[in-house]
Amino acid sequence: MPQNKKSRILKIGAGIILILILASIAAQWSFSSKVKTVLNEKIPKKLNFTYRDISTNVFLGKISLTQISGNDPGNTMDFKAESVTVSRLEYWPLLQNGDITIGELDLVSPDIVYRQKGRDTTSKKKKAGPKQKYKVENFRIKNGRFQMLNKDADSTAATVQGIDFTLSNINFDKNTAKEKIPFTYGGYQLNTKRGYFNMSALEFIEFQKMQLTPDSGSFQQFVLRTRYSKSELSRRLAVEHDHYDLTIDSIALNNWDFDMENELPFFRLEEMQLQHPVFYVYRDKLLPDDTTHKKMYNQALRDLQVDLQVDSIQISNGKIAYEERVKQDIQPESLLFTNIDAVVKNLNSRGQGDVDIDINAKLMDNGPFTLAWSFDPKNMSNNFVAKGSLSNFQSQSINPFLKSNLGAEVQGSVQQLYFTISGNELESQGDMKMRYEDFEFIVLKKDRLGVNKLLTAVVNLFANKGDKTDEDGFRYGNFKVSRNQDKSFFNYLWINLKEGLVSTMTGRGKKRDK
Repeated sequence: MPQNKKSRILKIGAGIILILILASIAAQWSFSSKVKTVLNEKIPKKLNFTYRDISTNVFLGKISLTQISGNDPGNTMDFKAESVTVSRLEYWPLLQNGDITIGELDLVSPDIVYRQKGRDTTSKKKKAGPKQKYKVENFRIKNGRFQMLNKDADSTAATVQGIDFTLSNINFDKNTAKEKIPFTYGGYQLNTKRGYFNMSALEFIEFQKMQLTPDSGSFQQFVLRTRYSKSELSRRLAVEHDHYDLTIDSIALNNWDFDMENELPFFRLEEMQLQHPVFYVYRDKLLPDDTTHKKMYNQALRDLQVDLQVDSIQISNGKIAYEERVKQDIQPESLLFTNIDAVVKNLNSRGQGDVDIDINAKLMDNGPFTLAWSFDPKNMSNNFVAKGSLSNFQSQSINPFLKSNLGAEVQGSVQQLYFTISGNELESQGDMKMRYEDFEFIVLKKDRLGVNKLLTAVVNLFANKGDKTDEDGFRYGNFKVSRNQDKSFFNYLWINLKEGLVSTMTGRGKKRDK
């Protein structure tokens, strides 16, 4: 090839490369300038949006802002983030129709503070949907933080830390804008660290870790507690209110769904598993009674403003301890249920069929106890049926509780006890059979330091120590009680059992004729 021809080709090639470089520089400059113009002109000034640095790459369709912040004019929300990055911005849909299509949208270390406001009752015009279409293939949040403040003061209503979140196939247009959730999406995954929720003026919820996907979820180290000590709570209360301390090692959710249907939220869950729940409940009986009507569980579910359906709840290795302070100078002792394994089936607010609850536990950590309890939320009379048993119970184990609460003790053992209770909102009736040995009541003096021999003798005069039984050694009783409607269902259950024990131990001991 002649030298001058070769030189000409090299010059042309160099020229093309130079043109491409200049075109690239121009395109990059134009792209960066356009992005800055959009940020300055299209974002409303009232949002106080700021950022420290911006970097762009026209060939990768990439825009990155660092140290961004902003807040709304009503001082409802503050927003900060370490960086926001848009990647794989598609130009053709943008040039054709103004549609925004993004491959990746990454938000690093966002910190959102939301202040609750009073409900706005003024009528608002419904905004028209956007003319353009918006699509994001993958939206990611890394190490986020969210805080909600109470509307009356800058105290925390809720907070979640360490938020890692991914959401795919997000689409927003004029059609989706009309829906309750104004966009459609595909899969998602949420992982967080510590979370806190201010459940009421007295109680809060906490957890150390949360994971959610469209099919499953879990909470680790879940806590529900009263925010005050027992004495401080009593000082603040006008009427009785329980002091709570609930911890659950883990909660697992399988196959769940939450949405809106006919203006009503619904929640569906196939299975919930609770591992090692420990629940301490304390009640100060020195305070005035709370005389408000207490709903039966039928009505409580029926009145929920959510369509709830949980097919199965499984509780493993639980514990419940209940204490009551009945005298100022007497230290309360616990009524204790341990080794609790339970299954709740068909928990529903608007579904079909009974809610069925089966519980196995140990009373005072020694006597195996069972309870099978069922009720239909749709039953307007609030009917229920409860069946249970207690076996091989050494009665002395319950004496600390009886001593502090009733000023009494018992001796002997309950070999077997069975009961059936059926009732409704107003009254209930039931049967009991019991086999026991050398059972005796001891009534204590008011200071709990000695035995009231006279009352002890009178009580045991009417209590049968185990004779007049059937061929299997059982005595029988039957009972009927009226419900105190300002007391809980468990108080209702207790007075049934108490009446059953009195009937069984002081009555004729014979099985009632059907």
